[in-house]
Amino acid sequence: MAPILPPGPVPQAGRVVLRKVNRRAPSFISNMVRARLVGHQVEAGQRVLVFQVAFTVPTGLVEVTPATVIEFID
Repeated sequence: MAPILPPGPVPQAGRVVLRKVNRRAPSFISNMVRARLVGHQVEAGQRVLVFQVAFTVPTGLVEVTPATVIEFID
């Protein structure tokens, strides 16, 4: 994961969509991923545990906040 306080401003994410990479992963792991993302930066293609960031709104490197909508797709 990217550092919490990088050089320069990064836009806040309005929406982050994650795709499960390992189909056999338990469903409760999404709660762990959600907790791990808040306060960090992500971008499309980045892996977080058994998920990969499909896309973000806005695009590019964004900071995940408590107000960010985090969605999980198969």
